[in-house]
Amino acid sequence: LQALTKALGHADIESAMASIMRAEAERAEEEQRRIEDALADEQKAEEEQRKKEEEERKQFREAMEAQRLLDKMAIEEEQAEKKKAMLKKEQQKRGDRGT
Repeated sequence: LQALTKALGHADIESAMASIMRAEAERAEEEQRRIEDALADEQKAEEEQRKKEEEERKQFREAMEAQRLLDKMAIEEEQAEKKKAMLKKEQQKRGDRGT
């Protein structure tokens, strides 16, 4: 065992075990970083999607408000035109009576 340990480049069994433990710890840390990076990427994508959906809802609300205002303006304009037409008819009737 000592010969094999020395052939692998270690002074003794303890240093071989320490080297194996360090390598295992490094692999575990790398795996942990990979998992954390993947989780961070997923959270970032979810946040971007949430913001996108929030912006779409905001734009939809704004569009609905703009349409409501346009509808209101159209109704007011139509009412003003009707009133103007009625006044014109009234004036014509008065004008016809006077002659």
